Amino acid sequence: MLLTIDIGNTLINFALWDEEELTVAYKANTKPLRSEDEYRSVVEIFLKSKNVDAKKVDRAVISSVVPSVGTLFRRIVNDLFHLKAKIVGPKLKTGLPIKTDNPAEVGADLVCDAVGAKTLFGNDLFIVDLGTANKFLYVDGEGAFAGCAIAPGLAMGASTLNKDTAALPEISLLKPDHVIGKNTNDSMNSGVLYTNLYAIKGFAQAFEKEAGHPLQKILTGGNAIYVKDDLPEFSYVKDLLHIGLREIEKKNRK
Repeated sequence: MLLTIDIGNTLINFALWDEEELTVAYKANTKPLRSEDEYRSVVEIFLKSKNVDAKKVDRAVISSVVPSVGTLFRRIVNDLFHLKAKIVGPKLKTGLPIKTDNPAEVGADLVCDAVGAKTLFGNDLFIVDLGTANKFLYVDGEGAFAGCAIAPGLAMGASTLNKDTAALPEISLLKPDHVIGKNTNDSMNSGVLYTNLYAIKGFAQAFEKEAGHPLQKILTGGNAIYVKDDLPEFSYVKDLLHIGLREIEKKNRK
């Protein structure tokens, strides 16, 4: 079985693949100050809670935007599964040409999203990944990662409203029925969620204008659940990044 690990700024997502089928998924919080033993316990809890036999895991690949945590997990995978995990980076083949000023700056999560989307939809893509940050990606007609835009994510926006103001409360992200809120919670939820919803639509139009033609639209990321029902023109793919990891592992399999 293949283990794919997505280490983000907020969450660590684990997935187990039996060939092309994702059979097990698990999430844990990312806490950079956790020790290696604590993170090892997280993996052990994951395996135990999902009744996974560690001996069946024979391959692993990691995408990490938190380098220190990615290094810890490479050691943990080696200890628990007795195998060397691949880490998405410049030394790993991805099959994704990168047309940016500095290709080394492009994050592993963006690369995996693009590879996953290309696998499912081909080229000429506008990909939206709503996580800790909102990422808007462009894959051009030649199948190359040709740039992106990055903005604060939904949860980040809601947290900033609470932390940087004297009177506004913490809110749970719940989309109100109306844009015009009649109370503080609805007004804040409206501002946070509809701002992001309209930004997605606006960026889609702007990317298509610069590309010079329509693009296939894909939506993913943990916060996509809050807006996906209002974006019927987008194909929602929950596990897009893990699909990208699966494909990258194939390209580097000996």
